[in-house]
Amino acid sequence: MSKFKKMTFLKVLTTVAWADGEVSQSELNILKSFYRKFDLDKHELDELKPYLHAPVSKKEKDLLYRQMIAELSTPAEKKEIVGALENMVQAHKRMKGEEKQLVDQFSEWLEKSSFTKRSFGRIRNFFQKTIFEHARDPNPDMEKYFKRRVLKKIELKSTHSGIVSKLPEDKLYFLCMVGTLMASIAHVDNEFDPAEKKALKKCLAEQFSLKGKELTFLFEVVEEQGKSDFDFHEVVTEINRLTSYNDRLHLMECLFAVAAADGNIAHDEAEEIRRITKAMRISHGVFIEAKVRAGKSIKKK
Repeated sequence: MSKFKKMTFLKVLTTVAWADGEVSQSELNILKSFYRKFDLDKHELDELKPYLHAPVSKKEKDLLYRQMIAELSTPAEKKEIVGALENMVQAHKRMKGEEKQLVDQFSEWLEKSSFTKRSFGRIRNFFQKTIFEHARDPNPDMEKYFKRRVLKKIELKSTHSGIVSKLPEDKLYFLCMVGTLMASIAHVDNEFDPAEKKALKKCLAEQFSLKGKELTFLFEVVEEQGKSDFDFHEVVTEINRLTSYNDRLHLMECLFAVAAADGNIAHDEAEEIRRITKAMRISHGVFIEAKVRAGKSIKKK
């Protein structure tokens, strides 16, 4: 297979790595593994740099996907790409039945003479479920803290109150990450009024399908975490790992909902949300649009 065709394939992989709004170091290492496997020259690697520096438009991604399918014209070329994917999956963990099925499915797509627009999402999902699935490693220190402090606190409260959460441990972990950030907004002005508590409860209820005593019980834990001296960057890094870009946009809306609940978005609250969204790789322009929407929602009340 020509290096020109390999370059198209690598560009497609890079667009997939950008799917959640950033390219992590683990994802970059996976891409570098392909670079070495394809034995690319320095000037060829330079051609890929713009794709690593920023995500491309949806139109350009669609064109790249079409180009990749069109260029992989011979059985040998298709076999080489599928083989490379299989090797990458096996390099990170033993290939399971579901992953083998995905690779086989991708091979079938390559054999088809027609290629529909619907296939774009399938190709993206294929790469995310194989080579990029475990590209974001968990933070062991955060998980230890959660199990040692937060989960223990939940267990003690559960024993004392008789209320048992139905959420699995991974969901509780995510709830604590998200809830800690949302509660921190309310505590910026050292006052967590009833309206802000109501807004935070509503966000948690919608996000995690909570209600009744379980919601009240877990809200207490989240409220305490928001007042704690947590490591801001570690929490946001974990949220980035656990969420997609669209998930983080939704979280930003929740942060503004909590800030606006008392009828005013204080300057310090807005600045704290900006600090969080910047760490979540959300652009300043998108932040401003959300801030304006939140301001309008206050005026309508």
